[in-house]
Amino acid sequence: MEAPPPPLLLVERDRGRYLRDGERFGLTTIRLHDIGLLEVPSGTIVACDPFLVDGPPLARKVAPGSYLVTLAVAQFTSGDQRVAAATVRFRDDLPLRWEVATFDTTPRKRGADPGYPVDAGTGCFMDLGAQATIQAQPTVWPTPSYVALEKQLMTENYRHTWGWAIYQPDPASPANCVAFMSGYGDGVYASHWGLDQAGVPVCLTTDFELFPDEDWT
Repeated sequence: MEAPPPPLLLVERDRGRYLRDGERFGLTTIRLHDIGLLEVPSGTIVACDPFLVDGPPLARKVAPGSYLVTLAVAQFTSGDQRVAAATVRFRDDLPLRWEVATFDTTPRKRGADPGYPVDAGTGCFMDLGAQATIQAQPTVWPTPSYVALEKQLMTENYRHTWGWAIYQPDPASPANCVAFMSGYGDGVYASHWGLDQAGVPVCLTTDFELFPDEDWT
């Protein structure tokens, strides 16, 4: 009998590498871009496709406030650029460990870790109140959120093969949505909390899975 194949080794991913400008994954270089503030007056963050806007909120809560969103953009030797990861920064220091971000209900789809489905090539972070406002918009197509997000993503804030948008659906509330193109496009993407020694969140990162395991070793 042939010997069984060796077990697959899971490569531990230090997603703090997404927070270092100039970091290399193989021949690919990461460049950091601070794109704006996520306003979270409710203390509850939703990570979802902003054009589907149907995902459940994350289970862990944060202190209400304004938090910088940073994109780790992969610059390939071909000239292609893609968003490798998006991060909400609660503090400036780097995390010491990572914990998968779970949802307060079962997500509609799952990848290897609980994640959210992307069907429009775009992911986002938004406040729970912003999600409720967008969901309550008239269903006449195109919706106000679709028009505002598409204009920024595809025109105003578009760069070569990536872009972002910041949308405040209710002028009476600071709650907003910070959206960004998702790596190579559609899929199911998990987020992870970056924690300090005491287990307090330093950041929240969505990984768009651009790099194979060998680039993490």
